[in-house]
Amino acid sequence: MKLILREYLASLREREELDAILPDLLSELGYTVYSRPGRGTTQNGVDVAALSPSVNDERKVYLFVIKKGDLTRQDWDGTPQGVRSSLNEILDVYIRNRIPARYTKLHVIICLCMGGDMQEQVRDNFEGYVKDHSNERVSFEEWNGDKLASLLLEGILREEILPRPLRSDFQKAVALLDEPEVAYRHFAKLVVRLREAAGTSAKQRVRAGRQIYICLWVLYVWSRDTGNLEAPYRASELAVLNAWELLRPLIGNPGKEHRALVRVFNQLIQVHLIIASELIDKKIAPAVMARDALAMAVASRTAVDVSLKLFDMLGRVAMTGLLLTWIVGRQDKDVVERIREQVTRLLDVGMSMIESNGALHLPLCDDQVTDITLFLLLCLWGGEIDGHRVLRWLETMADRHDFCVRFNGRYPTCFTEYTDLIEHPRDRAQGYFEEATAGSTLVPLLAMWTRALGRPDLATRMARMSEDKLEHCTMQLWTPDADSEVHLYVNSGIHGSSVTDLPIREEGRDLLERVAEACKSVGGHAELSAIQTGHWPVVLMACRHWRLPVPPDIYVSALQSIEAERC
Repeated sequence: MKLILREYLASLREREELDAILPDLLSELGYTVYSRPGRGTTQNGVDVAALSPSVNDERKVYLFVIKKGDLTRQDWDGTPQGVRSSLNEILDVYIRNRIPARYTKLHVIICLCMGGDMQEQVRDNFEGYVKDHSNERVSFEEWNGDKLASLLLEGILREEILPRPLRSDFQKAVALLDEPEVAYRHFAKLVVRLREAAGTSAKQRVRAGRQIYICLWVLYVWSRDTGNLEAPYRASELAVLNAWELLRPLIGNPGKEHRALVRVFNQLIQVHLIIASELIDKKIAPAVMARDALAMAVASRTAVDVSLKLFDMLGRVAMTGLLLTWIVGRQDKDVVERIREQVTRLLDVGMSMIESNGALHLPLCDDQVTDITLFLLLCLWGGEIDGHRVLRWLETMADRHDFCVRFNGRYPTCFTEYTDLIEHPRDRAQGYFEEATAGSTLVPLLAMWTRALGRPDLATRMARMSEDKLEHCTMQLWTPDADSEVHLYVNSGIHGSSVTDLPIREEGRDLLERVAEACKSVGGHAELSAIQTGHWPVVLMACRHWRLPVPPDIYVSALQSIEAERC
């Protein structure tokens, strides 16, 4: 276990990685962190500042200087940002002017913290510096990767709160990263057990959140080194959802634990975005302009695998963009423009994926409508909904759907089992056709969006196809109900309500109104804690992760407004 943590720490980058986990580690060890890393602020050499626990009625001020990996001669004094410059600034400025007044009489320890080791050619320089500048007020310590790994095992991951069975799941998840499905299952077992073990204690919930956060970081860093980000991406979604489940009971009870858990939740969102961005930038974006390049990268002989993987990737691009769209409203003006540029780029990546890969022109199964809806939402909130590229995609989808249904091709099915999808369509008998198309969320979705976006002719095409071939099919959508708040985030039980018997008529008439009325009647969406607190991406992430349809409550009013503007 210590070796895994040791290698993980050595691989961490300095900014937003090593300096992100250190404050939580210190808090778990009993330190009071009063200064955290920040951007755009003068730190005078100090990355993290904390007050130590009381030992023999004495507390000390710890000032941490953080460096990634091994400390080399170049890191020590080779640049203006070198360690020696930071130490000088601490001695000259921070200790004199920046330590809070209530701590000015306490002993100060300047701690050089690194994920790896101090190289031998630097050791003499550091020890000479320590001898020259140590006095009754100031002393120095070195925390290398081995020390930090020991502290993790003594603190957040100590055996009484992360017992051997849980450590075994964690170790298996890390060891089996080349088998993403197996690694994810072991990580899921770890996360669920940590959450359940926390019980109702607010303090234990904070600790469980921090443990999940550290374990996710370890999983990601190891996978980054191997170049396989599949398991950590899925694990990061699961971690965010379980962190919200830990936080949910504390909403409305502001206090120390609530603030700490909110911080952990936000940190998990950041880790998820780091993983998602790396996945998109390195694995998806470079291939989106080449015809069927992503489809070829799936490396499968069956079109089913290609379809499942490409729609999954489209959903990931959409979810990343939606999270960034949400973050824009919570940031200072100086970073808003940069985030909006990222959203615009993700929109272009998604549309280029669709245009370059024919597999994305029609889903294989109704389950994939979740990913389609997420990307349409990104287009809606990212400012691309009026673009010709979106309408061209919807038109192509409507045309192919109509053709496949009428000529008994590979039409979208309500089946979800892989074996059923591989064989679909198994035969051309009417009985099989009615079983495979017993229900549909795709038809109502296409009818609603095409009508709202000014293409009622496509909604008419859906209506005529439904009348001619799909009279047996239940046109439906899904919306949360009173039980969803308990079950949605961690998939702990059956919940939600079907909005059925939706009218698919010429030009999509009455459909938006019927859906809006049904959503208002059920009312479960508005009662979700994530919606009430403005954390709506959590609901979308839960739908994507647990393969639930996206609730129309999220977009129906926006579509009605767009339609009204066109009239």
